[in-house]
Amino acid sequence: MTKWRTAVDRALAPIGLTHAQFSVLGSLSGLSRTGQEPSQRELADVTGLEPVYVSKLVRALEKAGIVRRPVDPRDPRAVRLSLTDHGRKVAAEAIDRVHAIHQELTGPIGGPDGEHDRRLREILLALLGETPSLHEKKGTNMTAPTTVISRDISVAGTATRSLLDTLLDRNGLTFHQWVTLRTTVAHASATRETIIKEAAGIDENVVRGALDKIEADGLIGPDGDGLAPTAKGREVVQRIAEETARIASELYGGMSEEDLVTAKRVLEQVIERAGKVRASL
Repeated sequence: MTKWRTAVDRALAPIGLTHAQFSVLGSLSGLSRTGQEPSQRELADVTGLEPVYVSKLVRALEKAGIVRRPVDPRDPRAVRLSLTDHGRKVAAEAIDRVHAIHQELTGPIGGPDGEHDRRLREILLALLGETPSLHEKKGTNMTAPTTVISRDISVAGTATRSLLDTLLDRNGLTFHQWVTLRTTVAHASATRETIIKEAAGIDENVVRGALDKIEADGLIGPDGDGLAPTAKGREVVQRIAEETARIASELYGGMSEEDLVTAKRVLEQVIERAGKVRASL
């Protein structure tokens, strides 16, 4: 999911969007085309994200002139959400960009209309607590149902990412700092350049800043010509790893082994393809 998110982030960066913002924008675009103006809570229900997280994303989109929040005529204490003219143009371009990535990534497994793609979509929806029919009735499809998998991967990735962000925030870390710390711990001792190179495709300047911050916080320290995790850093990584393992158990509990194997196999191919697409962007 991280590599898919990185590929989407890179594709959307030229039009000023992030993967998380796209998850909200894509759903709002689908609802808008059916004449709906959802509340933030309704949009949160559709995306499967926490209302507080959706509120943060909506405010960023509003600031960018993409989303409007008019007062609900039936309840002056509430607001509804709609796209501006600029927002509709941005949404259309964003959807085209993400669908292009989706087409590229799913090529090896038969494309968006392939059986493997359909099966993966069903599994992702199951993990989100939905069924395909219920999902389609919501009217959130950005395009035809056969290509909804790009939205599903985005929403699943954003939903799990929001859980991770909450966990990291409790430990005083951002996502980029976490990836950088985890990369450092995996090497035991490594040069800055090695860590920067292997930090999951994150911009090198962002990784440099993350290294400076986690070093200042005492999570890593000098080790010869490189950097190594401190005892405090290892303890933080261990604590987060244990908590994410517990969360994963809750997320995937009840899924059949066959479904999980299918999802893993397809996502591995998507991740590999995402790396190639990212390199070409």
